[in-house]
Amino acid sequence: MVLSNSSEKMFRFSTRLHVWKNRVKKNGNSSLYLQVYISANGKAERDYFALDLEWPMERIDFENAVLLPRSKDDMDANDLNMVIMSERGKFNEIAKVYRLSGRLLTIEALKRELLFIDSARSVVAYFKKLRNELYKTKQISYQTWTHYGSTIYRIEEFQPAVRFEQINKRWIDKFKAFLKDKGNAHNTIWTRVKELKTMLRHASEEVSIHVEESALSYSNKAVENPIVYLNRDEVKRLKNMLINGELTEAKANILKAFLFSCFTSLRISDIYAADKSWFLTENFLFFTMQKNKDRFPKRIKIPIVPMAKDFIHQSLGQKLFQLPSQQKYNAALKYIAAKAGINKNLSSHVGRHTFGYLFMTSVGDIYALKEIMGHSKIETTQRYAHIDEDYKLEQAMKVMQGF
Repeated sequence: MVLSNSSEKMFRFSTRLHVWKNRVKKNGNSSLYLQVYISANGKAERDYFALDLEWPMERIDFENAVLLPRSKDDMDANDLNMVIMSERGKFNEIAKVYRLSGRLLTIEALKRELLFIDSARSVVAYFKKLRNELYKTKQISYQTWTHYGSTIYRIEEFQPAVRFEQINKRWIDKFKAFLKDKGNAHNTIWTRVKELKTMLRHASEEVSIHVEESALSYSNKAVENPIVYLNRDEVKRLKNMLINGELTEAKANILKAFLFSCFTSLRISDIYAADKSWFLTENFLFFTMQKNKDRFPKRIKIPIVPMAKDFIHQSLGQKLFQLPSQQKYNAALKYIAAKAGINKNLSSHVGRHTFGYLFMTSVGDIYALKEIMGHSKIETTQRYAHIDEDYKLEQAMKVMQGF
């Protein structure tokens, strides 16, 4: 079927039934393919797409692309002809959309569109394919791939069969309400909506998917939460727990890794990856940060104070720490905080915040802190200049003097 014959059009496109004459099966049938022909700018491409159907070659009308009945009462021919028409319709629809949008269709582009066309109406199915494609082509990091997976899971939990035409401002409002009912914090909800919008923007670039503008432009503002960190007394309490042997070996290893972060500023992703090859000298680590490693690799050098070395598991091979999954890591930190009488929501990132607090209240050099923590912008580091809550309370308590 020729979809475009006019020289005004950008390309010519046709499909026809095809079998390989030398590949006849033992039952006398041949596998069916759609032969696709595309020509443009004096160049032509041809490829073959399996239909997962088979039929006797002598009972195929190749001119009209239909299967002829094998016998008088053969009902299969009619059913399979409908399947063939449907499949050809997919190919022709893609070509039509490309032609109307003034875009050149190639075999490579056609294969990509076919990959998504069956899931183009299913948001969850498309997002799952998109997520894997972005990671495979190194457009997102493993961490982002994981985060996208969490967002997709929540969408599937909320409305598994949601279609793109259903997603608009009202739908996102309901999705946010669902997340709130599930007990998610404001900034967790903000992250889910942010990732949803990012994936919707990717979807809107597909010729076969339409995304409403109200969804793409949805207003999504984060709330700046106070930084959670440990003061000196709390860090000492945790250190004493190690010295006194109050924890199991597994929890002690987790606490060592956490305290190492408190004295080095390493992110949890770097803690998991850290090995002895990172030691540039006895007192410095030199390594590529795991964050955005695939897209924007950044190497930093950080000093290692003697106390931080005490937390390294000396008996291991190259790895500095022996740790479970991050979920178990954070669960153990909450147990450790309760046991130490620390009334704070302890998580892996609190170690990094603690280093920022300790550095600023001891040294006060914000530009040195920026380099050590690997921040790209000084504005990110500046938040550590204002988090000495203990000092603020001490000063406020002076108001009570004399009463």
